[in-house]
Amino acid sequence: MMEMSDIIHECVENLPAGLFAIKGGEVLILNEYMQKLIGSSEKKIPEEEFWKFVGNSEVKEKIMNGRSTRFKIGKDKWVEYRGEINNRNVFGCLVEVTSHVLFDKKMSAVERVSREMKVAANRDELYSLAMDFTKDILGYKNCAILEREGNHLKVVRERGYDGKARLLKIPLDGKGITVHVFNKNEARYVPDVLEAEEYIEGVPGARCEYAVPVSFKEEKYGVFDVQNDEIDSITYSDRILFNTLASEMATVLKGLQTLEKLRESESNYRILVETAKEGIIKLDMEENILFVNQSLSELLGYKTEEIIGKNLREFTTEEQFKIFEEKTERRKKGLKDSYEAIFIHKNGKILNVIISAAPFYSPAGKFEGTFAIVTDITRIKEAEEKAEFYHSLLRHDIGNKNQIIMGYLELLMETRLDEEQQELVEMAYKAIISSNELIKKVKEMQIATEEHEYSQINLDKEIRRTIDEFSNEAEKKGMKIHYQPTESIIEGNEVIREMFANIIGNAIVHSGGKNIYVKVKNGRKYATILIEDDGKGIPKYIKDRIFGKKVKSKESKGSGLGLYLVKTIVDSYGGEIRMKEGKEKGTIFEIKLPRGGK
Repeated sequence: MMEMSDIIHECVENLPAGLFAIKGGEVLILNEYMQKLIGSSEKKIPEEEFWKFVGNSEVKEKIMNGRSTRFKIGKDKWVEYRGEINNRNVFGCLVEVTSHVLFDKKMSAVERVSREMKVAANRDELYSLAMDFTKDILGYKNCAILEREGNHLKVVRERGYDGKARLLKIPLDGKGITVHVFNKNEARYVPDVLEAEEYIEGVPGARCEYAVPVSFKEEKYGVFDVQNDEIDSITYSDRILFNTLASEMATVLKGLQTLEKLRESESNYRILVETAKEGIIKLDMEENILFVNQSLSELLGYKTEEIIGKNLREFTTEEQFKIFEEKTERRKKGLKDSYEAIFIHKNGKILNVIISAAPFYSPAGKFEGTFAIVTDITRIKEAEEKAEFYHSLLRHDIGNKNQIIMGYLELLMETRLDEEQQELVEMAYKAIISSNELIKKVKEMQIATEEHEYSQINLDKEIRRTIDEFSNEAEKKGMKIHYQPTESIIEGNEVIREMFANIIGNAIVHSGGKNIYVKVKNGRKYATILIEDDGKGIPKYIKDRIFGKKVKSKESKGSGLGLYLVKTIVDSYGGEIRMKEGKEKGTIFEIKLPRGGK
């Protein structure tokens, strides 16, 4: 039977993270994982030696202040630090995140290539960018782009294919992994092509294949195909990047397709422009609007005749207009651009768009102005959604590892530890809980920003549940929560409770007051919820940006995402929120939400 000390030792040694403590000028190396990270077999090293290993004064400052950080060790290894400080003693853990960092770098490369794709002059230029990225950045030498030609798929660009495969025209009702992908309009990964009956050899010696449809919504252009010479050797993260690349290609192809058709004839030009889903605008050298199509008029909320003849300045901010003028200077040099910009709707709402702009010339070759395609940014977010899927996967992965660490720590806490050991384990446990809370908030923010079917929500029920959840915590702080019942019904979803929980929770933890008052006023169209405390109020230096990302007081140990999440939820419901000072002291949050029911 194992001794208790052996059990504790085994638990610590098997943690998938390096554990260490800084105390009294020494660094205690608490498990073998940490020894491997720093390349030392010692259980205890001088603090100065540890900081040499860290090698970065900024990282040292963050560690000594209990702030999470990522930093590089050695030539190619990245770690993430999380920990806590107690009387200048540090207990922390290091987890290797090299694969995550490498993915982020690849994702940055995808974003760079995507920007270059948006200004590609033609398909050849677009396809060259995709092929070069696949080989030079991701390291796959065998790839091809196939386009639909009638009832066939035809190889239009390739690398690594044999002579016959370069001339391939595959029937859409025949065999082939690319045919399957095109017809189903969904990506497919084949870890071993020799086990796939429909496989047609294109690359000699290939053993695995990943094919992605190149399609814009339901419009299918072709297939992006990657093959490799080892079984199951196209990584999951690289497949996500190929999805992103294919989505960007489709978006640009859609734009190029529009431009190609516009050039066919003046009559076709008019038909296409007026029926295009994207907005189209033509400006002279002074930013006066010569032409807009119906789609852009609808996007801005005006009739076409209300826009033509006016200056672009009237439909954007002054700051954005200056950027447009700078872009026109580039256009005079014959340069094209694709960039994000903002317009202002007739109702005052800010519109985020992507503008793909090019110069236009007189028959004599003289520059006369700008021709641009304007796309509502939400319509070309497919690539970002792919990236968000992977980030969600990372959150899930980190969450699972946190649960494993918590399990081991709980086992440790059930053993006989001395006071110092118990304190160190509890600090680690709190750090993991804090990490899980951050993951939870990010997940809730994602839910709040997604489109949902709303149902009728009983405000009284949700407010009471939230108050019940915080009753013990409020009592410990010597606070009372006063609530006037309501019969109000609104249209919402399950995240509404997080809205109340963040405001009430903040008041309990940070306000320093004695009372929290919650009441609801029912109007004809809106229910107004007032949550007020009699505490010290919001610090002046964060009042103006209280609903921003990562905004928090200097004393707060939270993520700074709570009130940003609240604002996101309220906006998703079509409501309004504002913060104001109490009559004598404290803070009042006023939330207006559209009423539901009959």
